[in-house]
Amino acid sequence: MQEQLKEFVWDTISSSENKLTGKDDALKAMVTALKEEINELKGELKIFKAAIGNGMLATKSKPQAMDVPKPKAFKGVRSASEVDNFLWAIE
Repeated sequence: MQEQLKEFVWDTISSSENKLTGKDDALKAMVTALKEEINELKGELKIFKAAIGNGMLATKSKPQAMDVPKPKAFKGVRSASEVDNFLWAIE
């Protein structure tokens, strides 16, 4: 009886050990795959950062606001010369 109990315990331990070894291998494979993916993403991030950095350097600065003279307000006079002068000032 004692021998059977001993054998049962060893079989149980062996079975549990085999299951844990299988799970350990699966976890190691997942960690390796995740590390590879992280390295790929880091590489892509470097590329994107470089592209953004180059884009920022390549963009032109905003043109400064120009000081454009404003024409005098049209007074509504029905004179061809006044209309012509107003339009000339606009151009």
